[in-house]
Amino acid sequence: MDIPVLTRFVNGLKLFFQSKRLRWFFLIFILSTLFTLAFRELGNFFPQFSGIVILFIGGIFPTFFMLTAFLSLLGLQRFVASEESYAKSFAYFIVWIIASIVVYTVLWITGTVFVIMVGIAFLGWIGFQAYLSSRTALGYAESVQIKSRSRVVAFLLGTLHILSYAIVIGSFVFLFIWYSVTTAVFDWAVVGAAGFGALLALGFNFLNGFIMIRERKRATVDNLALLGLFIAAYVAYFLYNILKPVSASIDFFSLLVDASMSIFFILYAMSSVGLTLASRAHLDTRLKISSELAATITFFFASGYFVVQALFGTLAALSGGLIGERIPDVIKLFVFPFVALLMELLFIRRHRKELEAAPVPEEVPLPAVEEAEPEGEESEVPQPTVDVEDETLAEDIPSSEEDFVDENEDSDEPESESWDE
Repeated sequence: MDIPVLTRFVNGLKLFFQSKRLRWFFLIFILSTLFTLAFRELGNFFPQFSGIVILFIGGIFPTFFMLTAFLSLLGLQRFVASEESYAKSFAYFIVWIIASIVVYTVLWITGTVFVIMVGIAFLGWIGFQAYLSSRTALGYAESVQIKSRSRVVAFLLGTLHILSYAIVIGSFVFLFIWYSVTTAVFDWAVVGAAGFGALLALGFNFLNGFIMIRERKRATVDNLALLGLFIAAYVAYFLYNILKPVSASIDFFSLLVDASMSIFFILYAMSSVGLTLASRAHLDTRLKISSELAATITFFFASGYFVVQALFGTLAALSGGLIGERIPDVIKLFVFPFVALLMELLFIRRHRKELEAAPVPEEVPLPAVEEAEPEGEESEVPQPTVDVEDETLAEDIPSSEEDFVDENEDSDEPESESWDE
């Protein structure tokens, strides 16, 4: 049984298993992610120890992928990992991990570590996730071709738009009540951030409704309705992460859910990157991105994001505040609707350009049908005409049968046999 969503997800991940080099990079990334997630969850028990380990050791892996991405950009990825032997790749890894420690130390000394880890990796991964999520949501509806729009289809699209409002409002109200009743420490900063993010999501849904009305007679309205539903679902998940109750004891179920969702978003983003590279492989474009470059950039963003996220969690545990631990989800709550609106406008603009540039089929003239002549009338057969430019040649050509016979009689050559014999 072929499930389109699951098939796209699996096909996107296949890119990272096409070669030994990509499989090696993927293995290092998974191990570094598990290391960061383990110490992030350990920070709930030993926040000070976990924070020190993540701060001084966790940042080495994003630095490693940053160096690997730079070498892949120059086409020198063969000096980072081998395409033939995992043993040689391990030897290269020892060399480059030492170089990463040196570079990471220099970043700390110069003070640029926060710019790279927070400004580029952390915020870049959030924007990257918003971009991939919006593009995926806009792409799902293109696989369904609707030739005619009945009132039932228009009603379903309107229902999806109203459902987006219900998801955002309902999730905020329910989670606020749940948070107020069950949490041990009530923090108005957390509630205020969640409320402001929900208002931004409602604002996006409001603008999306106006755009859907303008596009109601075009095929793009299906994509816009599905995009609104996707953004509403993401907002509900971010609201849950922000307004989830905080108890005095450690909830192992919540820890398992958080770790599982983090791994899912990693694989989801990697799948989207794989599909993007697969689609660009056959395009005639100057911007050629190798598989190693795309993979290492993705690993740099993701590993840097998880390191900064883990630091926010451990610092919040040390200070006792709640908003610090939930800053990543607050930023996502603000960024996702904005990026989705930009992607929506770009999608509509590109779709209209494609319609304008579509070639118009040329009219092929039909062959003329000759009318049948009535019986009893002989059709005039056109006589062949001979165009002769030289007048002397025209005089030599016999004009009648008599001239032809006279010429034969005067000639000394023997007469040829007639055609009748």
